[in-house]
Amino acid sequence: METKQKKRRKAQVDRDLCVGCGCCEKVCPLQAVRVVYGIWAQVDAGKCVGCGRCVKECPASVIVLEEAAV
Repeated sequence: METKQKKRRKAQVDRDLCVGCGCCEKVCPLQAVRVVYGIWAQVDAGKCVGCGRCVKECPASVIVLEEAAV
């Protein structure tokens, strides 16, 4: 018998295009996003609840919400 996994959206950053401005880091209510080495943003999937605030705030539009198995 196959069980269905619940899907939840999580933020994903395109590291190749991220400019590391930190706008996403500032608006994340759970501090799930941080800028690494001042170069790109990284999302802690364990903390991210998929609210989308970072997606809306990103001036480079390099953050998206993608389905992730929970």
